[in-house]
Amino acid sequence: MMNKTLIATLLLAAGAAQAQAPSLDDIPPYKKEIECEGGGGLRLVGNWMRGNMIKLVDAFNKLHPECKASANFMTSSEGGIAALMFGVGDLAPMGDDAKITDMMPFYEAYKYVPTEISIATGGAENRGTLWPAVFLVNKDNPLTKLTTDQLARIFGASRTGGWDVGPMASNGLRYTSKYARGPEQDIRTWGQLGLTGEFANHPIQTYGYVSPGFKIYLERKLNHWSQKWNENYKEYVETQQATKDDAGFKVASERMLEELSKDKYGMGWGAWLHAKDYPNLRVLAVAAKEGGPYVPFTKDTVANRSYPLVRDYYLYFRRAPGQPVEPKVREFLRFCLSREGQKVIADYGAFSPMPIAYINEQLKKLD
Repeated sequence: MMNKTLIATLLLAAGAAQAQAPSLDDIPPYKKEIECEGGGGLRLVGNWMRGNMIKLVDAFNKLHPECKASANFMTSSEGGIAALMFGVGDLAPMGDDAKITDMMPFYEAYKYVPTEISIATGGAENRGTLWPAVFLVNKDNPLTKLTTDQLARIFGASRTGGWDVGPMASNGLRYTSKYARGPEQDIRTWGQLGLTGEFANHPIQTYGYVSPGFKIYLERKLNHWSQKWNENYKEYVETQQATKDDAGFKVASERMLEELSKDKYGMGWGAWLHAKDYPNLRVLAVAAKEGGPYVPFTKDTVANRSYPLVRDYYLYFRRAPGQPVEPKVREFLRFCLSREGQKVIADYGAFSPMPIAYINEQLKKLD
């Protein structure tokens, strides 16, 4: 009779086989709603989306030459929202989720936060495509799956609050105790995850990244931007971000993966691009809620957004409360979220087009 671990693995594999990438045929074609008039242009300042943004701007200009859309990528993600704040940009394409420190100066100046809209799903593996976090255990560890709530309680720590961010937040950008939690919610031993025997009372040693873009996305996903992590959390960076000496060598992500490969009581998170080369590690399936479904990390489950920790390619723009979106901005974003715009993303291949249900969620932000 097959053991429970093997049965779980087969069920997860079956689910992955059924997962399919979004179909462009489901997405309505683009229909022009405005004719641009007058002077000025549409200015995009920020991240170049690995060349996708150039392709999108070129395709839009063919349909709207009078809009004169142009892009400047000198500032990358770090300068996009600053350009919005100082009025030298109309759209800020960002290679990361906007950080609290990105949004705070804008909020202090305008008393509202920039509107965030997604136009593509991040990639699964290729460098620079906003890959999601994969959660890893040693192959000798029997654990196969976790919920996002369990991950938050394993990697996070007790806190007095968290950030409310965005148009739905009552005060725009404020810290609030409604996201507080105490130490009684911490998960610190393997027994708290149902493991028995030698694992039951053994502490979970946590590993992961410290690079702001990657780490802050996970803080946002799991802990309302809280920066309080498990007190035993070991932090690493990609090799190119470490100092070029012995001290930097010790904190490169390869060291994390090497150590975790030998630590059956450890759990880490990182990028599949790196972890795939370590055969003693196993990737956990993740569920967005208790009871599942528990979704394995695959290229297709990232593309169809069933993997709960996918990332987005976000653009940000100014929209004062109660005011309409600036017409050129709205038209460009409508194009990006149309069949033609999503085909540009699909053809270029670095990112994935989005499922129609998620596209519709984004379009509501333009109403």
